[in-house]
Amino acid sequence: MTRWSDIARSRIEAVAATIPDTATFKERKAAIDAAYPFEGRSHWPHRAWLKARRAYLRNWNPKTAAEREPLFAHLPRDPATGRPVIR
Repeated sequence: MTRWSDIARSRIEAVAATIPDTATFKERKAAIDAAYPFEGRSHWPHRAWLKARRAYLRNWNPKTAAEREPLFAHLPRDPATGRPVIR
């Protein structure tokens, strides 16, 4: 990996070790976001941070992909085709 990725992962691991197991997803996300190690939020350092953050938070997300509502579930369906009606 790159130097940016190594820095991001090590910072997230260090902060994650201090977060209690009883912390909610929102609290966990806020603690990780507060530990941002780079100056600006642009270019490769920021992209490496976002990738490492996403990998860490994926394990703690309260809703998995199977539990999320389908994208067009709230729309009415066409009785003939069963497809969502978008107006």
